[in-house]
Amino acid sequence: MFPNIRKVAGLAVIFVFMLYPSFASETGNTIISPESKAKDPTPQILVDTIAPDVVERESKLKPIDMTVNISSLEDWEIEVVEKLVQAASYMDAAHWQQSDPLGETLYQQLSSSNNSIERAAAFLIRVNHGRWDRFKNFEAFVGTDPRPEGGFVFPQDLSRQELDKYIADNPQEKDALLSPYTTVLRDGDRLVAVPYHEVYSQYVMPAADLLDQAADLSQNESLKTYLKLRAQALRTDDYYQADLDWLDLNSRIDLDIGPIESYDDHLTGQKAFYQANVMIVDQEASKTLDQFKQAIPDLQRNLPVAAKLKPNQTSTLTAMEIVQNVYRTGHPRAGSVPVAYSLPNDPKVWEDKGTKKVLMHNSIEARRNVVLEPLGRAILDNQTAGYITSEGYFNWLLMHEITHTLGPKKVELDGQEITVRQALGEYYSPIEEGKADIGGLYSLEYLRDRGMVSENLESPYTGFLIEALRSIRFGEGSAYGLIRSAAWNYFVEKGALYLDPDSGRFHMNMDKMTAATRDLAETLLIIEGNGDKKAASDFLDRYSKVEPQLQALLDKANEEVAVEVVPMYPHWEREQ
Repeated sequence: MFPNIRKVAGLAVIFVFMLYPSFASETGNTIISPESKAKDPTPQILVDTIAPDVVERESKLKPIDMTVNISSLEDWEIEVVEKLVQAASYMDAAHWQQSDPLGETLYQQLSSSNNSIERAAAFLIRVNHGRWDRFKNFEAFVGTDPRPEGGFVFPQDLSRQELDKYIADNPQEKDALLSPYTTVLRDGDRLVAVPYHEVYSQYVMPAADLLDQAADLSQNESLKTYLKLRAQALRTDDYYQADLDWLDLNSRIDLDIGPIESYDDHLTGQKAFYQANVMIVDQEASKTLDQFKQAIPDLQRNLPVAAKLKPNQTSTLTAMEIVQNVYRTGHPRAGSVPVAYSLPNDPKVWEDKGTKKVLMHNSIEARRNVVLEPLGRAILDNQTAGYITSEGYFNWLLMHEITHTLGPKKVELDGQEITVRQALGEYYSPIEEGKADIGGLYSLEYLRDRGMVSENLESPYTGFLIEALRSIRFGEGSAYGLIRSAAWNYFVEKGALYLDPDSGRFHMNMDKMTAATRDLAETLLIIEGNGDKKAASDFLDRYSKVEPQLQALLDKANEEVAVEVVPMYPHWEREQ
């Protein structure tokens, strides 16, 4: 009925730069053609260097069947969902090209092995979308090559220093080279930016056709319009109008698809990586979020910084919805699994219309039950762990997503107005996630005082702590791990968290926690408002190292608590 992911990506080992042979010859990358794949010795050399602990690493990841029953949908809606799942499969194939072009062929080679170590390595490759462990600082577990900082959307040997010098010498090429939607290749001494829709055409064009087919099946006009626009956006890399219409979508079916998040770009923090989420909207549950939507302008005004760092938001839309995640591919399927998000990322869309907050109920419940609550009970003392509730975690998570919308969006540097993302570069993702984390906590007191949340503040604060512990285990290669380790150490420094000598676990001092939260929220907002890259670097350098007391507890917890949930979709991925 639709192409299986493995079939779609069956030639993923063909390096996409082959589309541009004059450039590829200069990259220094190994290029494997369909004819040479069977003879190429590289995969076997890598297999001989599998990390000896891959079986143990595999055991820490918990596969969960995330199948959603869609039988309540109308017939035409089911047909649309099937088309969207097919389109999403192509995004998975494109993401493999961006994250590790060799990974697909290694997965195929190792997954059929009778050797337990090789099968475990195959599982890890599939989960991580490549040879580098996203749960262990992107450490190589097959082969010894370090992960290229920019993934495979930049030349593998390109350093930030070389890129910065090249842009300084060729300022007219800066926008193209740092565009979220271009792959950078070498052509002799030049760096050349090639649009994504050209580089990944063998994936994005079939996906766009499937979106058109889904649109033709739709009996919902807003969905039909959005899918047509998104199809065109995939073909052109111009997502502005599609993003605007996504915010107006009024349908039981929702979809994000395309190059969206930039977490995998550790070189510049600018490049977007392909993904897709196919979702069913719980329209009744989503209505319960209306009060939070209406409070956003007040939350903006309440931030603990000067007025110039919190532009007026009274005219922007903030759509919010609770969904069931039917199928996910690409970036949100690689390593750590998102349970909520705030999109679009384009500041122009924020200014002109707003954003949408999406909370995936089935994903939230799986993470909370399998990872977060057991981890919290292992690291926090009984009093603090006793504050853990599903409502508290949900409220903090909701405020995290809302706070992505709050605060400064643009800064002026050297007489030029640029986005905060551009100003902070590779430090943007951790600082922005920290702003959302801590700003969300800070805003909860405002909401409680106005009767919008009924529980005590300890519960959502503890919700943040258990989420922080989960992320810290991933190491500094994760933007979340980096900033949440920094926040944890900041709270320890302020006495808001301390190791209780009687229990040997961490205790939260709520009085000091609220004060420290305000101070940290202010610090992160000012870093963004000033576009201060050095201050961002200094903050992370000072606070992000995991201290021995916490590491010892994490090591002990790792023996019993899963590192992450691995979503499985057997209904859609039969034959795998």
